[in-house]
Amino acid sequence: MASYTLDTDIQSSTLYLDSTNCVSRSPTYSYALSSPVRCPTAARMLVSIIGMTLPNVIANITENNNKLSFQILTSTGVSVLIYTITFPVGIYSAWTFRDYINGQTVAPANSVSCVYDEKTFRFSFVSTFRFQVFNNDLRPTTCGAIIGAGKTDKNEYDYPIVYSSSPAYTVYMPSTVNFIPTPYIFLKINNFNLSNINSVGVINNTFVRIPVNANYGEIINYRPPEVNKFLINRSSINSIDLSLEDYLNNPLAIDSGVELQVIMKFEYINIPEAPRYDLGTIQHYFKENPIKATEDDDGDGLGDV
Repeated sequence: MASYTLDTDIQSSTLYLDSTNCVSRSPTYSYALSSPVRCPTAARMLVSIIGMTLPNVIANITENNNKLSFQILTSTGVSVLIYTITFPVGIYSAWTFRDYINGQTVAPANSVSCVYDEKTFRFSFVSTFRFQVFNNDLRPTTCGAIIGAGKTDKNEYDYPIVYSSSPAYTVYMPSTVNFIPTPYIFLKINNFNLSNINSVGVINNTFVRIPVNANYGEIINYRPPEVNKFLINRSSINSIDLSLEDYLNNPLAIDSGVELQVIMKFEYINIPEAPRYDLGTIQHYFKENPIKATEDDDGDGLGDV
């Protein structure tokens, strides 16, 4: 984060955004400002987020992680049948997730039952058939983090997860369950060009990363201990577009009626002097100390006569 000195007499501005007043909620929270935020041409604007509140009613089972596939096998390991259970989007616990699997009554979805061990926080799956947890493009398992699937050294979920023959045909999950929908929220602003980089090296328009610091049903309350200020080259702002994403950069899974509040602060500085990035280099030295051209001596002798 750059450090800026507020060297103008322009009063800072605070913008209180409440989604109850936005003009559109999808695909972004869009706000139309009747009084634009303005910046004189001789100054530059610093923008920061100093507060955000959002109810923690984020769904942990979404369209991106709601599929679980099983493959039924013969005694020689040949596939007999592959089927997929698709969970309705919503908020699940380990118990309700287990109960949904065990509540299937129509074949073949009733071929496998789920057991949750409250001491180890792990799932296991049991069947009277030889089977395994399966994944491919046609029959995917997208809930690997939820059910506790293991990962390879290349950071990919390791499928298939094969049954053990004791005490019955049982698949023991290698890791604990994880029903946290997302550990943090990316707040993005589409009006400005930002240079923030995510963990795969992609530059995106993320403004702040907000930790989910509240239990289900409580209010996520974000007040940054250190405010990140971004220098933007805009003379006027009359609209704001906000979007929320989870840690996998998917749109945050919240209902359409959930309200978002964001507090933005605008401060002003004089146009900063252009930085001298070549300071200390040979190019900078010769720029500051050019070599003066001299005339050639046409005399035949070694000195003046």
